[in-house]
Amino acid sequence: MKQKNYMLVIAIDKYRDNLFPTLNNAKLDAERFVKVMKEKYGFKLVQEPLFDNEASRKNIVEAINHLSSFLTEGDNIVIYFAGHGAIHSKTKKGYWIPSDASQSVSDYIPNSTVIDSIEGIEAKHILLISDSCFAGTFLTQSRTSDTNHYKKLAEHKSRWLIASGREELVSDGQPGVGSPFAISLNNYFEKNIANMFSLTELSVEVAKEVGSISKQQPIFAHIEGVGHAGGQMIFEIAVDLVTNTPDVNPDLKRIVVPFDTAIELQRIGIPQKSIFGYYTSNKKTIIKKFDGANDFVCSAFISDEIMEWIPEEIEVTENTYLARATGYDKIAKSQLKYAYAEVTFQRTGITDTAYMSICRCKGRMVAFSMTTDNTYNNLICWGQSQVEVAALMLIRLYQEGKISFKKEQQPVT
Repeated sequence: MKQKNYMLVIAIDKYRDNLFPTLNNAKLDAERFVKVMKEKYGFKLVQEPLFDNEASRKNIVEAINHLSSFLTEGDNIVIYFAGHGAIHSKTKKGYWIPSDASQSVSDYIPNSTVIDSIEGIEAKHILLISDSCFAGTFLTQSRTSDTNHYKKLAEHKSRWLIASGREELVSDGQPGVGSPFAISLNNYFEKNIANMFSLTELSVEVAKEVGSISKQQPIFAHIEGVGHAGGQMIFEIAVDLVTNTPDVNPDLKRIVVPFDTAIELQRIGIPQKSIFGYYTSNKKTIIKKFDGANDFVCSAFISDEIMEWIPEEIEVTENTYLARATGYDKIAKSQLKYAYAEVTFQRTGITDTAYMSICRCKGRMVAFSMTTDNTYNNLICWGQSQVEVAALMLIRLYQEGKISFKKEQQPVT
């Protein structure tokens, strides 16, 4: 019997009780997760996602319990939760907070309730993804040994959790951009080009990326006492979605944004304009002059089209870094001599990669960083061609909230 992959998705931005602040990105992150898992990895929703009012205590508990009624020993299930979490000050037990919760802890969903429900599910692999405060309270300190032998890993049952942080508060991120955890998680799924990868590979990269840009530190481990047998869920690109690397004319490679970057530009909302486009043809990706055909995937923007959206100047603050040959120095308030830096591109000796995109401020190279939650996300982009660097810089400007894209918006002139 062919293995089936399912997901149950819960995300809450708005809570009934004002005690719980509105979140900015829970639903946004969840929708992005659902899209990539359905379209690229062949996962199916067991039901419509539980968003906001639908994510009541009753609906969440019933949805998780319902999984045991139809999942078989050959199935995989991912349970995704994004919303507020809590921890008991004395017992250190953790909770999910449903949308209809009030101040009473009896309205919350204890970790133990989720764990008890998982114990009754006969699936082969169960992965719990929790992007909430104190998500790490689900985990024990036990670990299983790592291996790249996908077949062996997939043979044994597994019960794993990826938590967005330990027993700590975690960031919801900038409005409309995503939480640091969800951005890293979704980036990995979207940008992956390997036909197959393990939960360990996913978790290590997500933990490393989030830990480097924020105060929180994601962790992953197996869940004790619910049937874990040393296995791992293996993610595989759906067979009918596998495509070869686009066959692009060498001359076009120097002027056209790479395929993966073009997909990301489309995702953040860059309007269609390019005279070139990526198309699917017999399960292969090709590039040709844009003609609006049904097999169109995304625009293959050229440098001039990207540069139209990049502002000429960016504000310099104390969270700006000066670039040196071997690294960067943070600017102190006493060093703020100039208000703005001019956007430009420079080759540097800091890396062997072809190009580095930065900005120039009165002759000095500078790198810019976001300041939400006192984390840093340097406006430094590496690429093999200048058009790729320009595209990566544009994406980073969007992520740092320095530019947005709307249908009625005009490019920067």
